[in-house]
Amino acid sequence: MTTSYDLGALKEPEDVGAVPDPRDIIIPRPGFGTVLANRDFRLIWSAQVASQLADKFLMFALLILTYSISRASTHGAALFLAYTFPSVFLSPLAGVYADRHDKKRLMFFTNAIRGVLILLIPLSQLTPYFAHVTWHLLVITFLFAAVGQIFAPAEAASIPFIVGKDELMTATSMFTSTVIVTLLVAVPVSTLAVRFLGEDSPYWIAAGLFLLAAWLIYLVRSDLHARTNQVKAKDTDILYELREGIGYIAARPPVRFAVIQLSLTIAVIFSVFVLAPGYMSTVLRLRVTDVYLFLAPAVIGMLAAAFYLGQYGRHYRRSRLLIGGLLSAGITLMLLAVVPYLLEQLSATWLLVWFPVVFGFIGGLEFGMLFIPAFTVLQEKTEAELRGRIFGAMFTVVNAAIAIPILVAGGLADLFGVTRVIFGMGLVLVASGA
Repeated sequence: MTTSYDLGALKEPEDVGAVPDPRDIIIPRPGFGTVLANRDFRLIWSAQVASQLADKFLMFALLILTYSISRASTHGAALFLAYTFPSVFLSPLAGVYADRHDKKRLMFFTNAIRGVLILLIPLSQLTPYFAHVTWHLLVITFLFAAVGQIFAPAEAASIPFIVGKDELMTATSMFTSTVIVTLLVAVPVSTLAVRFLGEDSPYWIAAGLFLLAAWLIYLVRSDLHARTNQVKAKDTDILYELREGIGYIAARPPVRFAVIQLSLTIAVIFSVFVLAPGYMSTVLRLRVTDVYLFLAPAVIGMLAAAFYLGQYGRHYRRSRLLIGGLLSAGITLMLLAVVPYLLEQLSATWLLVWFPVVFGFIGGLEFGMLFIPAFTVLQEKTEAELRGRIFGAMFTVVNAAIAIPILVAGGLADLFGVTRVIFGMGLVLVASGA
C-alpha cells in the first residue's frame, strides 16, 4: 500500500530546519557598540569607571592633606611608597587568590571595603590628635592599596569571561582608555570639589563611587569562577599555584614577550613623564609649566590608538602591532633627542613650540598601539584557571617598572643629560623590537 504525502503541507508554515541563505545572515562586527551591548561587560566597565575615579580622587586629595599637615615633601614620598609597596609584593599572591575564588565576589567586596576605608580619613580628622599627624594616613593608604591588589587581577581576568575572543581587543581598548581618561578628569574635578565643597568632599565622593562600583558588580549575572572541578590536593598549596603561574609565563613565548613589552612600555612612559619638565626647560627652552604641550597630546594620541584598535584592531596580527609599536616608538624617542639640536643648527627654533605637540601625539599613538595589543595577547593566550595569577605576576612586574624611572631616570639625566637618556631609551625599544 502506497501512502501519499502532501509536500505543500509539510512546508507550512515555513521550513524550520532549512539552512538560511548566507547572504541573509548579518554578522555583527566587533566594535564599541557591540561590546557595550553586552550587559555584564557594561556593568563591569561602569564599575571600573567609578573605581578608577575614586582611586584618583583619593590619591590627589591625600597628597594635599598630607602636605597641608606636615609641610614636608618627604611625607608625600612616604605616601607614594605606602600606595605602591603592596602592589610589588602582593600582586602575585592576589592573582592566585583571584583564580581560586569567584571574581565577582572579590570585585564586590574589595570595592566595598575600599569605600569603607576611605571614610576613616574624614572621620579621623574630627579628632584633635589625628588632625595634626599623618602616620594614620599612611596606614589607611597601605591597607587601601593592599585590598586593591586583589581587585586588579580579578577585574583583568574577568574580561574574557564576558566577551568573545573577537571582542577582546575592543574591550581592552575601553579599559585602557578608562584609566587614561579618569586620570585626566579626576585631578581637576577633585580640585574643584575641595574648593567649592570642602576639604573632606573628595573622600565622601570617592567612598560613594566605590560603593556604586560594588553595587554594579553585584548586578553582574555571568559566572566569573574559572574552576568548576574539584581542586586537587597539590593545588591547595598557594606557593605551587604561584610557581605555576610564573612557569606558565616563562614557558610560553607569546605570553612572556607580552609581559616583557608591557613592563618595558610602562617603564619608558613613566621615565618620559619624569624627564618631561627637564626636557622642556633645558632642551626646548620653554617653561617647565609648558609640559602640558607634550603630555596632553600624548594622552590624546593614546586615546586615538585605543579608539582605532577598539574598532579595527581585530584585522591586525598582534605580533606585528607589538613589533611595529616598539620600533616606531623607539625611533620617535631618538628623534626627540636629536631633532631639537638640528632645528637650532638650522636656525628654525620657532618650530620648537610646535615640536612637543606633534611628537607628543605621535608618541602617545605609538605607545597605545604597543600597550593595548600586548595586554590583549595576555588575555587571549592564557587559560582561564591561570589567568588571575598571570595578571598578578604582570602587575608585580609593571609596578616595579613604574618605580624604576622614579628612582633612576632623574639621576641618570642629571649625570648624562636628558637627551642622552631619552636617546638611550629609544635604542632599547628599537633593539627589543628588532
